[in-house]
Amino acid sequence: MARDTKKIDAKGRFFIPTKHKDEMGEELVVTNSLDTGYLSVYTAEDFRKVSAQLKSLNSMDPKVRKLKRVIIGESLDCSVDTQGRIKVSNELWERIGAKPGDEICVFDIDGKLEICTKAHYDEEDHDISSIEGLETTYFVEGL
Repeated sequence: MARDTKKIDAKGRFFIPTKHKDEMGEELVVTNSLDTGYLSVYTAEDFRKVSAQLKSLNSMDPKVRKLKRVIIGESLDCSVDTQGRIKVSNELWERIGAKPGDEICVFDIDGKLEICTKAHYDEEDHDISSIEGLETTYFVEGL
């Protein structure tokens, strides 16, 4: 899927891209992404898997505890409304610097949606040649 641009409405909702509504279902979970400036939207089933993986990590490690708080602790269960929108909490929108009326970019990445503000995306460096070690770490034929 190419980048899809949506707008946050006055109630903090946005439309799930049409082609993903059916495959993602009606019960979704929104939480912080591992990447700064992004939120992740998972199916409820996929988020249970992510949560189980995180819960299996050693809670004696302060980095693990922080990760659990940020991903599991701040997760929000959402239901897709009849028009195909989900409501995201003000707190999560604030984490990525978004507010009602802002444009957001929505990406389908490995079965989950990644969201950032359009302003954040426009400011990011999209030159993949600047990613050190990419050519030796990953191989995708034709790139």
